[in-house]
Amino acid sequence: MGAARTSRPRYLKAVAASLLLVTVTGGLSACREEKKPAPPYPAVEWQGSAPDSAIEADPWVIAARKSLEAQAVAQNVTDFTLPELVETTSLDLRVRLSRHPRNDVAQKRRPDIRPGPDPFLPMEVKPGPSAGTAEVRGCVVRWASETGDVPDELNASGVMFRMEHLAGGQLRISSVVTLPDLDCSTAVPPIALFVPAPEQSDVTDAADIVRPKTAEIDPEFVKPA
Repeated sequence: MGAARTSRPRYLKAVAASLLLVTVTGGLSACREEKKPAPPYPAVEWQGSAPDSAIEADPWVIAARKSLEAQAVAQNVTDFTLPELVETTSLDLRVRLSRHPRNDVAQKRRPDIRPGPDPFLPMEVKPGPSAGTAEVRGCVVRWASETGDVPDELNASGVMFRMEHLAGGQLRISSVVTLPDLDCSTAVPPIALFVPAPEQSDVTDAADIVRPKTAEIDPEFVKPA
């Protein structure tokens, strides 16, 4: 009888532990199910006619526009591992971009979003300092904000995108240089907006920001032994 009295409490403890495990596991599953899925990659619609000047056909300009688009999408969804971003933007620049939402969260602000790619008016394409590089100069409007609204006034400033041509054929923006001496006072960069329009960010924890990782196409990538 003594053995029976001793085993019953142990049995009850075992049952309680099992129930607790089921409850915790179920709770975690529910959390996973409630996690907001990543939104689909948006379409881009030009406001008015699409830019069609001769310089727009330059492969370096096309690549710069694709990068601006991917940068804006990545910022809006706070995911800096998007394939479109990796294909068009260097690792160093992806790391720099990812710091903006982390700084916003640290300051208890909503991460900024963009209503579309930063408006850009290309003005010149030149060969870079080494083979497989180029420089795209022009006027750009930086319009990221907490609400993602299109500003009433678009103030452009001079910029140079340093470009790189990877071994796999990808053309990417490798770095960005401001050009304060480039006159953009009369520049009217064409505008394109995302469809659907981005929603305000609900990210409040830096852990929810997907940081960039070294990809196989990056020159910095080291193949595991």
